[in-house]
Amino acid sequence: MPIYKWDNKPYEGPHVLDNPPPFHEKLCDYGARPYWSPDGKRIAFVEKAYGDVHEIDLETRRIRNLTGDLGEHHSFLRVLFLPNGDYLLIGPKEFKDHHTSRYVESELWFMDREAKTPPRPFGLTIFEGIGVSAIANRITYSRHGEHDPRLGKFEDFECYVSEIEYGADGPKIGATRPIYRNVTGLRRPEPQDFRHDDTEVIMAEYIGPRDRSTTWKTQTRGIDLKTLDVRTYIDEPLTHNECEGIFPDQEHICLESSCDFVDQFPPIDLWKLKLDGSGRRVRMTRFFDRAPWRASNSNVSPDGRWLAFMVNTYTSEPGFGMGIGLMDLEAWEKSEYAAEWETPEDRAAIRKRDGTFAEIK
Repeated sequence: MPIYKWDNKPYEGPHVLDNPPPFHEKLCDYGARPYWSPDGKRIAFVEKAYGDVHEIDLETRRIRNLTGDLGEHHSFLRVLFLPNGDYLLIGPKEFKDHHTSRYVESELWFMDREAKTPPRPFGLTIFEGIGVSAIANRITYSRHGEHDPRLGKFEDFECYVSEIEYGADGPKIGATRPIYRNVTGLRRPEPQDFRHDDTEVIMAEYIGPRDRSTTWKTQTRGIDLKTLDVRTYIDEPLTHNECEGIFPDQEHICLESSCDFVDQFPPIDLWKLKLDGSGRRVRMTRFFDRAPWRASNSNVSPDGRWLAFMVNTYTSEPGFGMGIGLMDLEAWEKSEYAAEWETPEDRAAIRKRDGTFAEIK
C-alpha cells in the first residue's frame, strides 16, 4: 500500500483519484497549484512546495520539468501564465523557514514561454498569490509591512495593480497603483482575479487572528478599479470562503468553502460561486465523503470545459499538494449535482432545523 507523506504526516492507503468521484480523474499523484496555459492545452504546476515547476500536456499526458535544469533557483510555490504565454513564478530565492520563505521573502519571477532561460526575479516581494489579467500583461497582488516598512507591520496590507512592461532588457514591473488598504490588522487581503475587462479585482480577505482562535472568516470581495469601492460577494461567520479561479463568463468563480462544518478549517470541497452578492454556490468536487482527502487550489480552463485542482488531506499544510486532478465541468453541468445551489442562509436554516453541527474528526 503506498504511503503519501507530506509535512511529516503520513497517509497510508490508495490515492483518492485512483477511484475518483463522478466527473473526476487523476492527472498525476504529486504536485500543487495547477494553472492553465492561455491556449488550454497545458497545465503548469509546482512539483511540491518550494520545488521546481512542472507542466503536463493534456493531449499526451506527458509531464516535463521546466525549471529543473535552468539556473540555481528551484524553490517555487506557484506558477501562472501571462496572456502572451510567458510564465510568472512565485517563491523565495531559497527556503529558510515557513514564515520567512512563504510570507516575507516570496517574490515574483519571470520565465520565457519556451522555458529556455533561467527564471529571473522582478525584485518584487508579495504576499501569497497574484491575479493575472486575461487580456493584458497586468497583475494584481498585495504586500504588507514586512515587505515595505512604510506600510507598517506584518498585519498592515495594501493591494496593487501593476503593468508588466516589455523593453530591450526584457520585462519589468511598470506603472503601479494602489487599489485597497486594510483598515485593521485583522484583515489580510489577497487579490485573485480580474473580471469585466479588468475593471474589477476579485480578492479573498482573511478576517480575524491568523490562528483562528476567536471569531474569524474568509470573505470573497470585489474592488471596483474606477471608484475603488469594495463589494462583498459572500460573507459567512466562522467559515472559510476563498475564491480560487474565475470562470470564462466572469460571472462565477471557484470557491474553497468550509461550509460543511461549523468553525472548522480546512475546507473540503470546491464550489461554484455566483458573483452577484447573493452568496449562491453549488458544490463541484465531491470529497466530503472521502476523508481524509480534500480538494483546493483550482483553476478553470480558458474554454470553461475543465477544472484543474489540487488534492491533499485535512492535516496537509495549505498549498502542500499530493496530486493534480481534472474535473469534466461539461458533464457535471448536465448532472443533478449542478442544480443543488444554496446560500449561507439556506445552510444556516438547515442546521437550525436539524440541530446539526458537523465537526472534522
